[in-house]
Amino acid sequence: MSIRIFIANWKMQLSPSESIKTARSFTRAFKNDNSQIIVCPDFLSLPAIAKEFKNTNLLLGAQDAAAYERGAYTGEVAASDLASLGVSYVLVGHSERRSYLQEDDKLLAAKIRMILDQKMVPVLCVGENAAERKQGRVSSVIRNQLKGALQNLSSHDLRSCLIAYEPVWAIGTGLNCESTKALQVKNIILEWCQRSGVKKMIVLYGGSVKPENASSFLVAGAFDGLLVGGASLRADTFKKIVRA
Repeated sequence: MSIRIFIANWKMQLSPSESIKTARSFTRAFKNDNSQIIVCPDFLSLPAIAKEFKNTNLLLGAQDAAAYERGAYTGEVAASDLASLGVSYVLVGHSERRSYLQEDDKLLAAKIRMILDQKMVPVLCVGENAAERKQGRVSSVIRNQLKGALQNLSSHDLRSCLIAYEPVWAIGTGLNCESTKALQVKNIILEWCQRSGVKKMIVLYGGSVKPENASSFLVAGAFDGLLVGGASLRADTFKKIVRA
């Protein structure tokens, strides 16, 4: 079995001091774990956590990256600076950024280009909201998001990306996405990738993942790993998900 990938997205939940404390608990909890663990703290915490993760098997991720090279872009963080800190993976197009910050596909495509140019791995998040699912538009929404962000990539660059399916309607709402529904979307993603010249694509699931439901998304033939939000803020809870 290939190594599963688990991404801890701490969002803006922890202060820098809390992030360091949590990072240390992660290094203890996953000292001998063979899974691929990626931690995405806030930007301010990245330098300190990079030091904490040095000489460990934990990988550093970022929650976003600028779509531009260096320049007059107030508030942005360059992909080159992330790479210099040792960041390996970068989230792109998380549902919260699409919703709260109105990020569009053109912007996401530019971010992915910057991330790839710095030899980091973009993790593109795609997913439908409740209205789109109710209208029966899941397939078209997912395909359009993939096309908008990835269509200009070569098949070689596309193979360097990861895709995370996160049903927007199941994030922070108390609703759960059944694994059967999630797998239907995974197949839509794989079909689009195959038509774009990539036979095998790593697809993660993210949407109110907890220790109680994690295993349903990791059974044979299911997802290649998980993108975890709130349940990743404690090392012991996240470890239960990894061991599911």
